[in-house]
Amino acid sequence: MLLDVQAFRRRVQFDLDGLVGDLQQETRRASPGEAGAWRNSLPALSDVLVSDDLQSFHVQVGSLGSLALEYRLPASTSWADAVLLGRGETRPSAVIVELKDWRTDGDEPGPTEGLIRHAKREQLHPSDQVRGYAEYSQRFHSVVQDEEADVSGCVFFTFASDVQPYREKPHEILAGHYPIFARSESDVLKRFPAFLKARLRKPDPGFAERFTRGAYRQDRGFMVQVSKALQDEATSPFVLLDEQRTGFEKCMKQVNRSLRPAKSKVRQKPGSKSVVIIKGPPGSGKSAIAAHLWARLAADESIDGAVVMTTTSGSQRSNWETLFERATKTRLARGVIKKANQYNPGLSPRWVKERRDRGQETEIETWRENLRAHRIEVQELRCPDNAYAISIVDEAHALIDPTAAGKRGIPPSGWAMHAGPQAYHILRASKVSVFLLDGDQSYRDNETTTIDSIKRFAKELGATEIEEVDLSGHQFRCAGAAEYVDWIEQTLGLKESNGTNLRWRSSAGGPFRFEVAATPSELEEKLRFENERGHSVRLLASYARPWITKKAASPNGLPREARDFQITYDGADGPSTWSAVWNFAPEQDYTLFVQAPPGSYMAKEPLGEVGCPYVVRGFDFDYIGLLWLEDLVWREDRWVIQLDHVHESAWKKTKSEAKKEKAPGPATAELLQRLQRGYRILLTHAMLGAYVWFADEETRLHVEWLLAH
Repeated sequence: MLLDVQAFRRRVQFDLDGLVGDLQQETRRASPGEAGAWRNSLPALSDVLVSDDLQSFHVQVGSLGSLALEYRLPASTSWADAVLLGRGETRPSAVIVELKDWRTDGDEPGPTEGLIRHAKREQLHPSDQVRGYAEYSQRFHSVVQDEEADVSGCVFFTFASDVQPYREKPHEILAGHYPIFARSESDVLKRFPAFLKARLRKPDPGFAERFTRGAYRQDRGFMVQVSKALQDEATSPFVLLDEQRTGFEKCMKQVNRSLRPAKSKVRQKPGSKSVVIIKGPPGSGKSAIAAHLWARLAADESIDGAVVMTTTSGSQRSNWETLFERATKTRLARGVIKKANQYNPGLSPRWVKERRDRGQETEIETWRENLRAHRIEVQELRCPDNAYAISIVDEAHALIDPTAAGKRGIPPSGWAMHAGPQAYHILRASKVSVFLLDGDQSYRDNETTTIDSIKRFAKELGATEIEEVDLSGHQFRCAGAAEYVDWIEQTLGLKESNGTNLRWRSSAGGPFRFEVAATPSELEEKLRFENERGHSVRLLASYARPWITKKAASPNGLPREARDFQITYDGADGPSTWSAVWNFAPEQDYTLFVQAPPGSYMAKEPLGEVGCPYVVRGFDFDYIGLLWLEDLVWREDRWVIQLDHVHESAWKKTKSEAKKEKAPGPATAELLQRLQRGYRILLTHAMLGAYVWFADEETRLHVEWLLAH
């Protein structure tokens, strides 16, 4: 819904609770803290807009007709708090306003332009946040591009009256371009209204309406710039070898068939879809293919439409964004990365509730009927059919399929479960879909997409070409030792033994080193030695310890006894205790652990935190140190899962069912396989070697016996 300023102010004055409730429904942020922030921020913004000169302008308070003060940038995970729309001196104008209900007592300027010291920790400077929204709109908003609209932005602190540290060095230039206003008399009554009036000279209802319905569109010139950087051998973090090149060329063949039929030997019906499925074990180069495929296609001006990279987890998304940014030296390169959740056609919890209130059946099992009903009721889909020319989905085994057998009741992870399978919607919204996956890396309860289901959905949607590329037997991690991956799978019971002997791999002369450490301290010493030789190193573990520091602002500053890992062992001088914390990921920024950017804690202390399977899936290090804990143990002649040591929150449903079994049954067997897959992930993300410490003696003896026989 689009309101003029006068209508918005009336809503704030007379229906604030209703407006806050609508915001909670639309954004799915229903915490008391969010509600309190809105109740404080919206009246403060209304006070700024009291001037008669601003009453006829428009406030974006909706996303495709759903009431929400926050405006969701097209095909983005980001929400701009408010957008004021009108016309400037010569063309349409949009002013993005970031609202901050922060206390600023004790805040200090940060170490760089984009970081501020708030609440005793470094956070993104709000002006840098709004700069990202403005630049994204300029590069990826169809209406902004078509009408050459001006996009500017500012920050309004709706609680604090003193924001001077945010304007001081090194932030003064940034704050000059994207000004900061406080809840002070001079700012609310003079400076902020003057800023708006300078950019909004007169109302433009037509532009306001068109802006709200703007779609994601890639600026072609910018895409070429990003593509060149990714293909430049001097800057690209991705290299293609052997079968990776084969997979790449097969993908290009399918693209040619679907998008350039006039040049293809095989003609297709107009509007038909093509699908490529690239499967391979960890380290077989799937991500490198994905990056090069995007780079080649993004620069191809004959392709009509957007070419997007799609991710399936918070860790994957944040790290892909960082890799693109690092290669191109521009943060806007992040705009080509899309979350799988963004393929939702627009189904929301509110839509489901309203439908049920009318007595209409709306269940996960009726997802196809849900989609048909939704199409009839809305003017347009949030993510339309064929919205993208090409979608490239890395780690596609992590896509959510709530319709898979036995998966009822799995937490949604932000996906609209009543919309059905994510893979279906990626296929629906793309002319060409490329899925890169490894079925044996499906780990969480909601990772339920298979190759067979992708094929089934593709045929249902009219795909005429479905091609598979198999990268099995090709290994670009683990010192190129594909047989090491085979041995790990055999050791973990994921594959039948073929008699492989890896005894030699425990020596320094082998291409991949696998060694057992006697204590956690020795494990750390081995990794520190490798790090001093210039190698990247990380400590890893499965979720056999609860994440007690999850909400800590600075977990690494906690006393040893308050950390997640407290491991007591017999050292040379008697009993000793080794301690550490889980990987710190504020705002789901897993780059702090994986990429360890300059100035981060991990850049200074790469062994200061322990990573989990989610963090390393899709990324690698020279050497890893694994804490093999008590969740997966060897007993006599088989692997056994010890449920009391399993703290994986993504297995709630399966774990609950396993606990109900009087004797090990199907749920226990499924949980055991998930855990074995988790250890496979952890043990196959090193380039040169893996060091392992075992908490359980019988398990250690078993693995050492396998190494020697």
